[in-house]
Amino acid sequence: KNSFLWGGTTPNVIITDPEHIKQVFNKIEDFPKPKLTSIGKYLSNGLVNYEGEKWAKHRKIVNPAFHIEKLKGMFPAFFHSCNEMISKWKGLLSPDGTCEIDVWPFLQNLTCDAISRTAFGSSYEEGTKIFELLKKQGNLVMTARHTNIPLWRARDYLKLASLDNGVIRQVS
Repeated sequence: KNSFLWGGTTPNVIITDPEHIKQVFNKIEDFPKPKLTSIGKYLSNGLVNYEGEKWAKHRKIVNPAFHIEKLKGMFPAFFHSCNEMISKWKGLLSPDGTCEIDVWPFLQNLTCDAISRTAFGSSYEEGTKIFELLKKQGNLVMTARHTNIPLWRARDYLKLASLDNGVIRQVS
């Protein structure tokens, strides 16, 4: 069922019908992407934000990475990540076999673990520091996005810039 999600005073349509989704993806000129804030432009440069010819060119470049044969090769890593998460859940069960779980942190870790295994060949736990820094960066971006503070005035920009420098130093 289609619905709306409000981002402040802006409604966003949530489309779940596969045919409607296909129409949106096939008529990209009729469905422009939302405009980025200054902080969004600073951090988001890539296929997700490109439009028109630039999008088509870059989409063609990355398309082979998502070929079915490549994805099949990633399946063991996905499987391993899912099994680890399920094992952790089983460990949380009470003696009567029940428990209540906040799945959000587990799903975040599952995503990070799958990315780590497929892109870098190591588990999320081995690269926790970089993912923690990226989470902080994402939180700062979302905060700045909803405050409408120009990038050069945002107090958190200083934190963000220092965070970016920290990530670069720690990676290199």
